[in-house]
Amino acid sequence: MITHLKMFGVALKYVFQRPITVRWPEERRDYGDRIRGFIINDRTKCISCQLCEAVCPAKAIRFHLEADGKRYPGIDWGRCILCGYCVDACPTGSLRHINNTEIVWTDLNVYRKPNEMDPDDVSPIVGTKSLV
Repeated sequence: MITHLKMFGVALKYVFQRPITVRWPEERRDYGDRIRGFIINDRTKCISCQLCEAVCPAKAIRFHLEADGKRYPGIDWGRCILCGYCVDACPTGSLRHINNTEIVWTDLNVYRKPNEMDPDDVSPIVGTKSLV
């Protein structure tokens, strides 16, 4: 009986607090500048050194041959843990994080395409709600 009263007290305490969740996609959380979002590649800076593939602990980066004859990194988003080791290892700075963490795919095979790493394809989304 005491346990039930304690549970009722906890429930009553939280009834009068404002909701913690946000109404996505109308509202978005503002995570600040230090968030590690998805990784994009500026192909004009990429020298195909393959250091990013070597340091990836999840083995999510694979290089592929493009039509221009150069090898570029492609990220398997199903394996990527967004650790940022590839961004840190890139000597030219062609790989970088963006603050967009809300990318939606309609097909499971779409996220394996390396074209989504292009900076022109992804734009940051500004948050409307703070975390506090």
